[in-house]
Amino acid sequence: MKQSIAAQSTADDTPLLMHFPPLWRNRNFFLLAIAYVVSVVGDRIHYLVMLALMCYVILHDKTESAQHSAQLNIAMFIPFLLLAPIGGAISDRLPRRWVMIGCDLTRFVIVIIARTVLLVAAYHSSLPVWELLVLLFGSEVILSSFGEIFSPARAAIIPNLVHPRELLQANSLLSVAGTISTLAGFVLGGALITLGDYWHFGLQVAMYADAATYLLSATAVFSMRLQPGMDRPEPIKGQTHPGLIRELTSAYHYLRCHKHPAQAITLEVLFFTASSVILNCMPAIVTSRFHLTASDFAYFMGVAGIGMIVGAAAVSRSRNGIPKEVGIGWATVAIGAGILMASQASHWETFLLWLTLSASFGAVMFITVDTLLQRLVPDWVRGRVMGARDLLTTFGLLLPTVPIAFWPRVDAFLMSIILGVGTFILAIGILLLVIYYRRQPLPLPVAAARRVVTAYMQVYHRWHRATACRIPVRGPAIVVGNHSSALDSLAIAISSKRRVVRFMIADEYFRLPLLHRLLKLLGCIAVNRQGTGASSLRQAMRALESGAVLGLFPEGSIGPDHHLREARLGVAMLAARTGAPVVPVYISGTRPHESILKDLLRPARVVVHFGKPIQFDTPTGQTPSRQHLRRIADEMMQAIAAIKQRVDAPPEKSPVRDK
Repeated sequence: MKQSIAAQSTADDTPLLMHFPPLWRNRNFFLLAIAYVVSVVGDRIHYLVMLALMCYVILHDKTESAQHSAQLNIAMFIPFLLLAPIGGAISDRLPRRWVMIGCDLTRFVIVIIARTVLLVAAYHSSLPVWELLVLLFGSEVILSSFGEIFSPARAAIIPNLVHPRELLQANSLLSVAGTISTLAGFVLGGALITLGDYWHFGLQVAMYADAATYLLSATAVFSMRLQPGMDRPEPIKGQTHPGLIRELTSAYHYLRCHKHPAQAITLEVLFFTASSVILNCMPAIVTSRFHLTASDFAYFMGVAGIGMIVGAAAVSRSRNGIPKEVGIGWATVAIGAGILMASQASHWETFLLWLTLSASFGAVMFITVDTLLQRLVPDWVRGRVMGARDLLTTFGLLLPTVPIAFWPRVDAFLMSIILGVGTFILAIGILLLVIYYRRQPLPLPVAAARRVVTAYMQVYHRWHRATACRIPVRGPAIVVGNHSSALDSLAIAISSKRRVVRFMIADEYFRLPLLHRLLKLLGCIAVNRQGTGASSLRQAMRALESGAVLGLFPEGSIGPDHHLREARLGVAMLAARTGAPVVPVYISGTRPHESILKDLLRPARVVVHFGKPIQFDTPTGQTPSRQHLRRIADEMMQAIAAIKQRVDAPPEKSPVRDK
């Protein structure tokens, strides 16, 4: 079984490598986002309606308790444990759009019927308390069951709607939209419930508003225009559907054979476990520790939601993704530290500040992990893996919820529980950092410097790499590129994740205070433009002979415009003498050069394009002639010019890029 699954996962069975519209013009994605937004608003209204029914109608109690919240969460999450594998299998067997529409319409009908009966019976006291409890929690279990079928279908279809390069931005936008909707849902739900002089009138309005969100969600999903294969995975050639048991367990077999998706889901389980503790303890912390009113719980959650918006917005600025040690390792450390500091807060303002900080980094961590999972899992099993993810994360939600629900004196130990959660998450983050940095292919100081430069280039200059890096994994290599800005060497250096690129740079750059240490750390070679350059060439030759990667600009100096100029012969001499492969690079999007400082301070949109490596013939036992060196130099510039022509050509005339 392991071998068959591993073999299947290598097949390119996702018919998605097509021309997607830009994210901001992607109709299908925005319709799905609208459906998600209104569903989140409805879920928050629904949660407050359920809590109000439980506290005011059935329990006749006007105080919020961690037990009440935990008991309600158990009823909402139990179906996820029971139906997650089935929901994932359904989303891999049936069209995902129609699965989502069917679930929304069914939930609309259930809310209208079941909640109306419950509200009327509770208001007129026509049923005993235990029958009201059965009706309340029974209808909640049914609603959550269809929610579990809906969830993996929505998660599995997202990578089919957007370009793979825009998947991180898509998830970031959904996270921002979901967090804003959470805030709006809590505020709107609280306002509706307290509408009018009688609470039951407000509950009716809130209840039917909740039902309307399911209808709006179904309408938005129905309006999507999907091409064949976008909402239903294409069957693998020669594969037949297995039996029911194997169908339901195939996701777990897949995760056993693929450790990276399994590790991503494990991190999500930890995230949801910590979130569950915070969510269950928050109502009681607000009322008992800080002596605020129960309605202030919604405002606490709203402010924390603003932190999540900030974190998700920061993630959306990264076009090339976030490094794992930053988006997962350091973010987890920040989450744990924030929760740890919140547990020591004596004032509600300080507690809310640290909670908001943790929520901000929580959004960074969750979006990074979720995007990684969507990219790793192929379409043919994605629905079932997302179902398994829902099952395991729900288990993480319920793990602390069950003891809180049945612990009579839990409210006296809330801050100690928060302290323990913060310590545990902080320890996990430190462990992740140790693992990531031990696996780092670059020396640790170089890796740290590269992260800093990458963050600066991505955020301020919108840097991204348009093609795969063609630098050999081992052995000497020469990277040659056009030179129109002081940003060129930085753009090439951060494009190489596994090799340090050593540049030959004019010695005046070494006199700049901000760049001197960085250039020394990266092993750059200073070139005196006023001298013969023989010493610099000897250093470069020794570096290549030791197997280093050398970055060179054949034009010699920064040009006043983006036109390519004739190459100098020193670069050709290095290629001819060492026989190292030459990797051409074209850098686009830089501003016209005026000075080094202006290049660094003026925002740009830097894009790096790699070409195929070139291997030049090396004369044996003789010094290369000037004509031979000129030919090599011209071929280098022709390779760069070919990339430039391909990049600058209109889209309809641009040839297919190299894979």
